Amino acid sequence: MRAKHTCLALLAAALGLLISLPPAHAEEDEGYFEGETTEALSRKLSIGIAGGLMRFDTNFKFTDRDTGRSVFLDSEGSMGLPEVKTIPLIYGYWRPSPKHGLGFAYFSVRRDSELVAIDRNFGDLSVDGRASLQDDTRFYQLAYNYTLFQDSRAFLFASLGVTAIDLKYDFDAFGVLSIDGEPVATGSYTETLEQFAPIPMIGLDAWFAITDKWSFGARASFVAGDVADVRALILESRIRAKYDFNENVGLIIGLNYFDGDVTLNNSTTRKTEINYGFEGLILGLDVGF
Repeated sequence: MRAKHTCLALLAAALGLLISLPPAHAEEDEGYFEGETTEALSRKLSIGIAGGLMRFDTNFKFTDRDTGRSVFLDSEGSMGLPEVKTIPLIYGYWRPSPKHGLGFAYFSVRRDSELVAIDRNFGDLSVDGRASLQDDTRFYQLAYNYTLFQDSRAFLFASLGVTAIDLKYDFDAFGVLSIDGEPVATGSYTETLEQFAPIPMIGLDAWFAITDKWSFGARASFVAGDVADVRALILESRIRAKYDFNENVGLIIGLNYFDGDVTLNNSTTRKTEINYGFEGLILGLDVGF
């Protein structure tokens, strides 16, 4: 993973958790789901619907196991995929009891590009013609939440669940092509990547209300595992500020960071390595009951 970005994400998550720590004199059970509890934290169900203005940094490497030849795609660089893109995000939690609950999240990315009249190398693949790339990727998350601390102004819960990675990439090249100096007789080259894999996830989520209307939250989650020939290592962190217009609707603004390394070994002839990262601003509405 990119060390610099990872350190920044850890720092952001740590700062968010620090500001979310409850006051030392708070009593654990005071005002839980009662009148004394702030509107921001009294909800049993909370759903956030937001748009994210994200800056992407992604690349892909396809390696032939027999010859060692590889095709390297710098999605935003050599392939010209949009570096800045708006994406939808949905996330929330359900807390039927003070100690137990469920958390969920979803976001999707759709980008495409087409390069015409190019003379460019993509690793061992040389293209004199045109090339196109499409990114249609989705991430799903479902987790069990256990409340570690709660009082009338704050709560902290740990998450244990799965993050499902739904990758879909299509790369096509046409024209005068060669791989490692050898001409491609057909004049075309295609790489299609479609993979769905659920990977174990752990995380921490904290919220702290500074007034009846304003609250701050921070979340950090870590995904790691090797499932069905898919190995993944993902770090995601999110810091949010929320202003409640009333007891059911609030405005969310925050920062989101995502960095993942995924390796696919589901083919006897090809190995695929993916680095998928983005960071940026989120803005949306929170609805709760």
